[in-house]
Amino acid sequence: MKANSMLLLRSLTLGACLLALGACGPESAAPSAATATAAADSGSGTPATVTEGEGDVAAATEPGAQLPIEDLGEFRIVSVLLGKAVGSDHVVLADSEVFARKDSIHASVLTTGAHQSLSLSARWLAPDGSVIAETVQPLVPTAATATTFDISNPAGWPAGDYQLLIGINKRTLQTRKFQVR
Repeated sequence: MKANSMLLLRSLTLGACLLALGACGPESAAPSAATATAAADSGSGTPATVTEGEGDVAAATEPGAQLPIEDLGEFRIVSVLLGKAVGSDHVVLADSEVFARKDSIHASVLTTGAHQSLSLSARWLAPDGSVIAETVQPLVPTAATATTFDISNPAGWPAGDYQLLIGINKRTLQTRKFQVR
């Protein structure tokens, strides 16, 4: 019964996010179905289909201000989730802002809308502002999409305040802050 409740909550949350996003722009910007294609950062390039309710967007945090980019058309970032684990649908299982030194850190960038071609990037910053890692993934989205970026440090992360900058076509649109303790 608990699994069914979580599935219903995930479905309702994803639907609400997509409806809210569609209400912010022209009606054509709202996706016609809550289906997502996920691409793992592992370089495998293997897409996975995520149907409404499978991704854990219930823990989504308030996204930072999204800067307008006129050439994006209907494409929008809905949410950026950070967590310690990713489900088979490439969506973070539980959103978090606090990590342990030995944790792998995963980011799921949830987007909606179609676009002919763009580059989605993740730049991970250390407490001193230096770049830990930067990954760019080319996308040609046709519907809602979940894109995953990952970092790990077998030696352990130094304690402190970190940032993740999510960009489109070399322009930062979302920032997530997190801590390592």
